[in-house]
Amino acid sequence: MKKHALKRFQAWAAVIACLSLSAVLWTEERFQARLLIEGGAISDRASKIEIWVEDYTKTEEVLQLLEILYKGGYEPFMSAFRGMNKGIIRPIGGRGVKITIHAAQNIQTDKGRKVLLFAERKGWDADARQKIDRRFSFMVIELNINNKGKGEGKIYEQANIKLTSQGTIEIESYNSPPQQLWGVKVLK
Repeated sequence: MKKHALKRFQAWAAVIACLSLSAVLWTEERFQARLLIEGGAISDRASKIEIWVEDYTKTEEVLQLLEILYKGGYEPFMSAFRGMNKGIIRPIGGRGVKITIHAAQNIQTDKGRKVLLFAERKGWDADARQKIDRRFSFMVIELNINNKGKGEGKIYEQANIKLTSQGTIEIESYNSPPQQLWGVKVLK
């Protein structure tokens, strides 16, 4: 009798473990896109990038960041922002920089959804020498995905962001025109 109870307990424990693990896996998403990298040590070339979003930023997290910014100022805000790791962006093959995503939002639209990714500003090419304007501390990636999992996107390499009292993050301004992403698709 005790063996049956123990086996049932183990079976239920396995089911619960699988369900909790699957909840984590369902929030993870991967995207792929192409980006034209200009200049640098090599002439202009198209590069394939992969984006892994492990989790989307919750309203409460944005409101906490907003409170830290108001009460503590810019440096404590940036420290908290850097502590939020929601995924990575990396080039596929070749040299490049792995970029940590610190905030990610998934916004439903009429034709699908818009995914906004926020990171600290970094260049894409490890060999490129970029002019950097210190007034624009963030990189923002905007993906517009249709209901079939395909779309287009933009990268704002030098941007400012705005936290709203509704718990969202928006692009406030940017320094240079965005770079176009094409061939954006959701990977399964």
